[in-house]
Amino acid sequence: MKYDFHLHTQFSFDSRMTGDELLGKAVKLQYDEIAITEHLDLLPQELSLYGLPSLNKYQAYIKALQDKFPEIKLHKGIEIGDYHQVRDFAQNLIEGFDFFPILGSVHFVSEHLNVAIPLKKPLSPIEMQEYYLHNLKLASTCEIDVLAHLGVYKRYYESAPDESSALPILKDIFQVMIERGIALEINLSSLRKPYQEVIPEPLFIQMYRDLGGSLFSLGSDAHVLDGFGDAHLIAEKLGIPSIAPRRRI
Repeated sequence: MKYDFHLHTQFSFDSRMTGDELLGKAVKLQYDEIAITEHLDLLPQELSLYGLPSLNKYQAYIKALQDKFPEIKLHKGIEIGDYHQVRDFAQNLIEGFDFFPILGSVHFVSEHLNVAIPLKKPLSPIEMQEYYLHNLKLASTCEIDVLAHLGVYKRYYESAPDESSALPILKDIFQVMIERGIALEINLSSLRKPYQEVIPEPLFIQMYRDLGGSLFSLGSDAHVLDGFGDAHLIAEKLGIPSIAPRRRI
């Protein structure tokens, strides 16, 4: 199965591709399913810069794409950034829209430290642990289908940091995900960045599997057209089953 469940198009402030471009390429490459998962970033510092997107317009946009490209299964997804910090607000916003998949992601360690963009300096051990504790709270308290880009702060690193102090937190994250039926995303964005590795890395994928985890989601996290198209090849290389997530029961 060829699928990609983490894609950003024109409804995301940082994307440089249109839905028509994406769907055209997906059909040409014979993808079975894709999910457009536009950003829903609701922290005050984000709303002040980018405003609140119209979810009604987004829903109509996805419906128009589904009608235009009936040969591929297109899901109306959403990526809620730092969901655990804005949970009640976010839940009220998305109620009734039937988004799937709902990706949960951590972008901010503190109000002024966005770990999804190039950092001025590497995270300290305390900041790194705080990052993973945010992911633990997200997975524990929010209704999500997929935990997205776990380890995103490393994308612009040139080598792997020492994360030994965070291993107990990672174990807790994986156990919560397994208990709650949340899929682990294999995020490909770091392959296009200096880090040159999927996140989470194979070591952590194996840790998740050793704990009994079996739910995976593949996501290129593409914001430009060239970033989309090889998710299935990465899955084969990593030995990840090419089975797209389904709605949590």
